[in-house]
Amino acid sequence: MKKVMTLFVIISLLSGCFSSKEEKQQRFIQAIEQGNVQAVREYMKKEKNINFKIKNETPLDVAMRTGQYDIAAQLLKAGGKSAVMSLPPLHFALASSLAQGNEENIEIVKQIVNEQTVREKDKENNTPLHIAAGSGNVDLVQLVCQYDVDVNAVNKHGETPLLLAVQAGNVDVVRFLYERGANVEIANEAGETPLYKAVERNFIDVATYLLEKGADVNTKTNIKKTPLMVAAEYGYDELVTLLLRYGADVHVKDDTGNTALSLAQYWKHENIIKQLKEKGAK
Repeated sequence: MKKVMTLFVIISLLSGCFSSKEEKQQRFIQAIEQGNVQAVREYMKKEKNINFKIKNETPLDVAMRTGQYDIAAQLLKAGGKSAVMSLPPLHFALASSLAQGNEENIEIVKQIVNEQTVREKDKENNTPLHIAAGSGNVDLVQLVCQYDVDVNAVNKHGETPLLLAVQAGNVDVVRFLYERGANVEIANEAGETPLYKAVERNFIDVATYLLEKGADVNTKTNIKKTPLMVAAEYGYDELVTLLLRYGADVHVKDDTGNTALSLAQYWKHENIIKQLKEKGAK
């Protein structure tokens, strides 16, 4: 009987501890939802665990969902993590800023960007600069580049920040990265260079800038496809003119035996066929 009573007391005490802990966490969540910065700070001074989950949300998720961005910044600084997005803090802040597109989220980035966070990588080996460059947002790119970052870092797919910036189509970001030392010839795992991606997406101003900076006009992908072939296939008249002006080779064949001319003929791009024949294509 005595043993049973002792066990009951222990269970009661433990239950009380758990209840108290859960109540504290619930009050912490309420403080976040209400924007009670003081209460949030008090909790964080006393409690180490700020990544617990209630209804599949961490405190950081709650702060982001309810628009309490100053609190979100504090949580990120303290190592707060998301149950929704498995990313390092700065990656998370950048991704949130891009998804929601408001000034408050950019303020979070400003508060947590530093020498350490700019060097962290996500599971795909993306750096914060990859995320910022891929957004096409020059302000975010400049924020990250306040620090000594590797502008030619490659992720698991061989993509550099420059290549992602090219895909976003903002020539100002492309220019900024080039001036910081970005290499215009680093290709992704498919052998596609920044110029190839610019042509593929019909970004004439970006392609022009890259060519002006010495990008190889006859670069080939892993299947031997050139920018000229892509432009001819898709019917991008202006890009064909641009590439020919920079010396694009009209005789190159890809792995399937296609040339720029055969692709243009297949898709019946008459203006491009004429341009290519004038340059000696047969």
